[in-house]
Amino acid sequence: MRLIWMQIALGVAIIIETAAMHRSALRQIFELSWAAAIGKGYLWQLVTASLVHTNPFQLLFNLLTLWMFGSELEQRWGRQAFLRYYLFCAVSSALVFLLLGWFFPGMRYDVFSSATGANLGLLIAYAIYWPDRQVWFFFLFPVRMKFVALITGFIALSYAVSAAPFVLSAAGHLGGLIAAGMLLLLTGGEPTRAGRAFGALGRFFKVRVQQKARAQNTPGPSSDFEARIDAILDKISRDGMKSLTAAEKKFLRDASDRMNRKNH
Repeated sequence: MRLIWMQIALGVAIIIETAAMHRSALRQIFELSWAAAIGKGYLWQLVTASLVHTNPFQLLFNLLTLWMFGSELEQRWGRQAFLRYYLFCAVSSALVFLLLGWFFPGMRYDVFSSATGANLGLLIAYAIYWPDRQVWFFFLFPVRMKFVALITGFIALSYAVSAAPFVLSAAGHLGGLIAAGMLLLLTGGEPTRAGRAFGALGRFFKVRVQQKARAQNTPGPSSDFEARIDAILDKISRDGMKSLTAAEKKFLRDASDRMNRKNH
């Protein structure tokens, strides 16, 4: 799973830089903060924040969670659908963090990192598919998956509403869990359907654009008008201008005049 190797690479680099060089340049580039994302426009942090881990125990725990629950979900949904779901949870967590920062300006000093929000999304999906499967909770004792999801969600909620120093970050991770639950609810527990929904939405807008183009007497991207132009240009490229008939030459002149009127 590429996500695991990406988290290992960045996490190890940040940990080594912090421990050996006493610097945090990589961390400041990839973790999410209000000042960087909103103030400086570092919007890539919405995605990269989930790859940042600041200590080996946090990195190890999140990697084991991703491996334990993400592997089977990836096999069930396919790589692309799983990646879309994971990124949806990760970015939703980051957006909740920024949204809370908007309403609580005094707490914008907080920073957001780690894959906890995305992993909470994996937990709830896994619990829906295999609710009675036993897993080793905190790697100590066996618990059914549905209870693992409930306990973990309760812990995340308790931490988010506590007076912890990083309350906005904790609430952001909880946002990943909520966003995952909403997506699973809207798709009937099958995030793969979300891809079809986005595809249908894209086709809808494409049809609307073509209809508008026809209404304005402007040929759409797939019209016979452009198809004929392409065919004539291909003929010129292949056999030269002398190969065109009188009708084809007239069509090109009329098309050129039409384009000039449209541009002016």
